[in-house]
Amino acid sequence: MNEKYQRIKIWDSFIRIYHWLMVAAVAGLWWTGEEGRMDLHQDIAIALAALLITRVGWGFFGSENVRFSAFVTSPKRVLSHLGALFSKRYESGNTHSPAGAYSVLLLLLILMIQIGTGLFATDGILFSGPLNDWVSSDVADFLTDWHKTQFNVILGLVALHILAILLYRILGYRLLAAMITGYRYTASQVPRLKSGWQGLVIALAVWFILVMLF
Repeated sequence: MNEKYQRIKIWDSFIRIYHWLMVAAVAGLWWTGEEGRMDLHQDIAIALAALLITRVGWGFFGSENVRFSAFVTSPKRVLSHLGALFSKRYESGNTHSPAGAYSVLLLLLILMIQIGTGLFATDGILFSGPLNDWVSSDVADFLTDWHKTQFNVILGLVALHILAILLYRILGYRLLAAMITGYRYTASQVPRLKSGWQGLVIALAVWFILVMLF
């Protein structure tokens, strides 16, 4: 290992737990949707919504390196990053890479839209989302179709995400290990991390509020 690199903690516990719970939730939503377990489907969606809302908040007041201002860059920087990556000139930092930043934003956005459409969706027989009565049957049918179609897009993004992790690994960058342990070898400065338990407590509070509402 190059002497300029040091093993530092880059991901707080909330970000790591959020990441893996999000993975579990998406898998659970897929399974419950396929099996018609719609009550459980809604319960998982509410839990995921609490995680997403907290992650958005954590992007403004959480650990220094997981704030949106710390890792969201211009598209030009993404192109420069990809060029450095494939020429093996890229050096891992203490936050998301420029390409990873847009992946984070896209997943947050599409998952929130997915949950939003699910609030109005219906199977036309036994189950309807908690806000289904707020819209006409035509609008509900449109949002239901969108909800079903968009989930295939989410599965595609998940597959693309996995392929990206494998590609980085082939090129010598271990992204997965850092999301498990929280640590990465890097020449970057140690970020100021907040206690992940703060985020987890907030997520539980948001989940409780959502359960009471829906």
